[in-house]
Amino acid sequence: MSEEHTHEDGTTHNHEGGNEPHTHDAPADASTEAPTTPQLGVNDLKLMANIIEVVSNRGAIKANEMAAVGNLYNNLMNFLIANGAVQAPEAQVAEDAPVGEDTNEEIAEEGNKDA
Repeated sequence: MSEEHTHEDGTTHNHEGGNEPHTHDAPADASTEAPTTPQLGVNDLKLMANIIEVVSNRGAIKANEMAAVGNLYNNLMNFLIANGAVQAPEAQVAEDAPVGEDTNEEIAEEGNKDA
């Protein structure tokens, strides 16, 4: 038979045994650990930057989205570089790229385009 009883903390409830000594602890097989919170690590951020590079190379970003995606990518890369997770990219210039002013050939070609 179920009997109502009151505990020292003022809580009242019913169960078999009434005021006989008992506990209201969780069963031994119940997990008492707090649930783990999701983690986000440097490798996840590196993967995000890589995904942005891939989709931008594939042309999957619309023109009106480019600035926001570019800012996110720059923030990710600045964070990763500052934390030593990646090396700062070196400027990529073709070895045969002219440096300085236009050559005479380039000037002549530009002149022919106007004609």
